[in-house]
Amino acid sequence: MGQLLIAVLVGGIAAGAALVVLRTRSGSSGNKSKVPPALRPADIDAVLESSRLTKIHGWGLALTLFFAFFMPAYWVQEPQNRRDNEEEFAEESLHRGERYYALATDQQTGEANPDGKECARCHGVDAEGGTNEFLNPDTGTRSIVQVPELKTVFTRYAEPPPGFTDARSYIREVIERGRPGTDMPTWGAEYGGPLTEQELDDIVNWLESVQEEPQVGADATGDQIFNQFCSTCHGIGGAGGSGPAMRGGGTTAQFPNIEDHKNFVREGSRAGQPYGTSGVGTGAMPAWGGTLTDEQIQLVVDYERSL
Repeated sequence: MGQLLIAVLVGGIAAGAALVVLRTRSGSSGNKSKVPPALRPADIDAVLESSRLTKIHGWGLALTLFFAFFMPAYWVQEPQNRRDNEEEFAEESLHRGERYYALATDQQTGEANPDGKECARCHGVDAEGGTNEFLNPDTGTRSIVQVPELKTVFTRYAEPPPGFTDARSYIREVIERGRPGTDMPTWGAEYGGPLTEQELDDIVNWLESVQEEPQVGADATGDQIFNQFCSTCHGIGGAGGSGPAMRGGGTTAQFPNIEDHKNFVREGSRAGQPYGTSGVGTGAMPAWGGTLTDEQIQLVVDYERSL
């Protein structure tokens, strides 16, 4: 519909221009063309008030009728045009985000991807998570760390840390600024990384499009739930990583009261706010109450306290 209206408008303008050119050419012969327009005698009143006036009125009526049809028809179609454009832009953003997330070379086909930023190298080709070798800049030690899966990351941060309105804004900032002290580097150009604002938005859009509901087996044990959700930061078996280790009685020392421990797992940490006996939150610990049931949180807490 929109393309038809544009075609009609362009056709009308072209027809009008052609008519003007033809009239100019038809009146260019004879001695009258040699007389400057300002010195030519004016038409008599009978001409001005009859044929010429009728012609002007006719053109005025024709243009009025044209715009009376064209403008409402275009206005009625405009909301749909905007929706179509938004859908097209959204699809293009998802396509770009998928390419940015992917590896620079496809592992199966060997096809080069010049847009690949290598997010998949750590987080998995399908955002299923993985491992990475991390050199701790503070200690100089190298270790293999668990890298979180991203297919449920929006659910994990459904209740974002203070200062963020929703999961999307928090996830975008983590990608943009990185996580100091972990293997997550800075990606935003504003902070020294390689990604522009548009590229960051495209990646977050793609991640949001591949989200899944967290799946926890009905018969899952505490250690299984821990290794599925918690080990990406705290290490397999609570060995430690970007988050503190759970072994050696440190957990029970931090949370002598088991209810405080469960509440912390359920609600997560808040930047600058104390927790347990001596902890101070950074905001990195998500609130698991939106992902795990109270029974599952109980199983995880019991497992952590047993390490």
